[in-house]
Amino acid sequence: MLEPSLLLSLIIGVSLVLFITEKLPIDMVAFLVLVALLSTGLVTTEESLSGFANPVTVTIAAMFILSGGLQRTGVVRFIGHHLKPLVGHKPWRMIVVLGITCAFLSAFVNNTAIVAVLLPVTLAICRDRMVNPSKVLMPLSFAAQFGGVCTLVGTSTNLLVSEIAQEAGYAAFNMFEFAQLGLICLAVGMVYLMLIGQFMLPERAKKSLEEGYELNDYLTELKVLKGSKLIDVAFNDMNLETFENAQLMEIIRDKHVLWAPASTQIRENDILVIRGNVSRILEDADSLKLENWAERKLNETHQKSSDIELLEVIVPNNSRMVGRTLKQVDFYWRYHAAVLAIKRNGTQLKERIGQTELATGDTLLLQGHREDLEHLNNQRDFLLLKEHPDLRLRNHRALTAIFIMMAVVGASALGLTSIFQASLMGVAAMLLTGCLSIQQAYDAIDRKVIILLGCLIPLGAAMNSTGVAEGFVRTIMDSIGHTEPVYILGALYAITMVLTAVLSNTATAILLAPIALVTGSTLGVDPKPFLIAITFAASTCFTTPVGYQTNAMVHGPGAYKYTDYLKIGLPLNLIFMVISIYYIPKIWPF
Repeated sequence: MLEPSLLLSLIIGVSLVLFITEKLPIDMVAFLVLVALLSTGLVTTEESLSGFANPVTVTIAAMFILSGGLQRTGVVRFIGHHLKPLVGHKPWRMIVVLGITCAFLSAFVNNTAIVAVLLPVTLAICRDRMVNPSKVLMPLSFAAQFGGVCTLVGTSTNLLVSEIAQEAGYAAFNMFEFAQLGLICLAVGMVYLMLIGQFMLPERAKKSLEEGYELNDYLTELKVLKGSKLIDVAFNDMNLETFENAQLMEIIRDKHVLWAPASTQIRENDILVIRGNVSRILEDADSLKLENWAERKLNETHQKSSDIELLEVIVPNNSRMVGRTLKQVDFYWRYHAAVLAIKRNGTQLKERIGQTELATGDTLLLQGHREDLEHLNNQRDFLLLKEHPDLRLRNHRALTAIFIMMAVVGASALGLTSIFQASLMGVAAMLLTGCLSIQQAYDAIDRKVIILLGCLIPLGAAMNSTGVAEGFVRTIMDSIGHTEPVYILGALYAITMVLTAVLSNTATAILLAPIALVTGSTLGVDPKPFLIAITFAASTCFTTPVGYQTNAMVHGPGAYKYTDYLKIGLPLNLIFMVISIYYIPKIWPF
C-alpha cells in the first residue's frame, strides 16, 4: 500500500492531467477525485461531505441567484444599452467606457453574467460605429476580471479563499479587502488596453454571417426538375447513397420556406437546401434531375422571406447542451431552429455536426423563423449574440433587485452580518418580491461550479493531513534557494498564474490555498499575503481562452486565435504579477 502522501500526490497528478486535457468534463473529474479520496481512506465520510455543507458553496450559489435577479429584471441590459451615446466612434473610447462599466458591475455581480449581457450590446455598438468587434471584445473580458478582484463577491475565487482562511482559524476577508490592490490593477489594466493593447489587437475581416461561416463550402441549393425520382418522396424516406450523412435544411416552395422540410414530400420546382458532401451531391445532380441553383437566386428568395433569419448563439458554461449532441437533444424539434454551422476555438466544424458533442464556448449559427429565434432569449442554454429589442425594466422590479443587492453588499461591508447570512436573506427577498421565480433561481446557479467546490474542498483537508502541502512548500523553497517571504510570494503567484491558464480558477485556488496557509506557518509569518497572491493570480487570467470563462465567451465572436490571448494577455499578466508582488507586502505585511 502506498504512503498516504504518495497516494494523494498520484490522485492530484492524474486529476491535473484530466483537467488540462479535458478528456472528461471538469465536474466529472472533481467527482472522481472525491470518490478516490473516500475509497482510499484519505478523507472520512464526514470530510467528504464537508464541501457541500461548506458556507462558501452555499454563498456562491446564492450570489449566482442574486446576479440572476439583476439580469432577469433587465437592470444590466438597460445600463448597457444606455451606454451607446457615451462610447463615441473610436475603439479606445469604447474600450474605456465599456471596460469601466463592465469592471464596476463585475465587482458586485457575477462577471460571467455581466459579459453575457454586455456582449450583444457591444456587438450592436460595433456594428453601428463600424468598429471591428475584435478591437473591443477581448478588453471587455479582461475588464470583467479587473472588476472581479475589487470586492469579496466579485468572483467565486475570492469567497472561496476567504472561507478557507476562516476555517483555518484566520479572519475572513471583508467586503472591500481587495479594493486597494484591485483598483490599482484596474487603473493599470485600462491604461495598458487603451495605450498598448488596442494596437496589438487584431482586426479580423468584417464578414456577413454567411461569409464568416463559409456556408458555401458545405451547403448546396438544388432545384427539383420535372421527372426527378425525388418528387413525392420525403427526404427522411430516401435511401440514396448520394445523401448519406446529408441533412435537408430547407425546402423553398413558391418563395416560401417550409416548416419540417425533412418530412415534407418534395415537389417539382422545389429548391432544396442541403448540408453534406457538396462535391458528391453535385456529381449525382444530373442523374437525379436536380439543377444547381444559383446563389444569387437563393439570396433573393431569402430576402423576400423576411420571416427567416440567421442568428449566432454561444453555448455558455451552465448550458444543458454541453457534452450532448444535436441529435441527442433533438435540437430542431426542441428549439424550432436548424444549426447550420458550429465554430469551436475559432475553427469551423463542417463534418457531421449533428454527431458532435457541444462544448462551452461553441458558437452556433442558427436559422429559423424570427419568432422562434426570439424565444431562445429566455433559454439559459444559449447566449444570443444579438441585442434583445425589449429593453424595459421589467414589472418595475428592477429597483427592488438593485436595492436587495445593495443591502447584501452593505450589510456585509458594515459588519452587520456575514456574507453567508446576507446572501441567503438577499435570495429570499428576490424570491418573495417576484424578481425571480424559483425555477429561474435554479437556472441561475452554475451547477458545475457548485459540484467542483463540493467535490474538491475535501482535497484541501487531505493535503494538510497527509503533509503534501508542506512538502510542496519545501520543494518551492529548495527550488528558488530563498526563504525570504517575498520570493516565496512571487513563486506562488507565478505557479497560480500558470495553473489558472490551463485549469479553472476555482480548482487552482482549492489546490493552492492550503499551500499558502502552510507557507505562512512554515515561515512563521502571516499567511494572508500568500492567500491574497493566489486569489489575484487565480482571478485574472488573460493568456488563454480557456483560463477564464469570459475569455471563452468572446473567443468566437471576436474571431480571436490562441496566439492573440498570449500576445496581449501575457504582458498584462506579468504586469499584474509585478504590481502584486510589490504592493501585497505593503498592504498586507508578512
